[in-house]
Amino acid sequence: MGARYSHFRLETNDMKFAKKLSLSLSLAAAMAVSAHAQDAQAKFTLPHQAHLGEAVLPAGEYTVTLSMEGVTKAIIVPGSRTGAGMIALPVNTDEYASCKGTSVSMQRDGSEWKVTSICFAEAQTALYFAAPAEKAAVASATPAPVAIAGAR
Repeated sequence: MGARYSHFRLETNDMKFAKKLSLSLSLAAAMAVSAHAQDAQAKFTLPHQAHLGEAVLPAGEYTVTLSMEGVTKAIIVPGSRTGAGMIALPVNTDEYASCKGTSVSMQRDGSEWKVTSICFAEAQTALYFAAPAEKAAVASATPAPVAIAGAR
């Protein structure tokens, strides 16, 4: 019978410390990434019926939730939880926005209003939305946007 050898690895205190440090740094990085991608939520009131892309939102109270999982999107639900909700995809996202407060910006085009952006102060993220398709090709002088303050 031949001799049997058992292989084992000795770990020094320095190796154990390096493994623990590496694991701690990995966990900290994962938490930082997930904290930035956390959903933000805001409540706002539209004083006028407004277009958001191709959809029309009646005047009233809404809750909007920012979701950055996969595709960045805004999930908009009527404040009363009755009626249709919607998912709005922005044409542009600014993940380093410096909003002083959570707000919804609207712009008037003739007799119609459109939501142009939603800015989430806590998440430092702004979402910008396209004009409805039939209005996008029409060039016109546009008045200054109106900001509506939101609440968390």
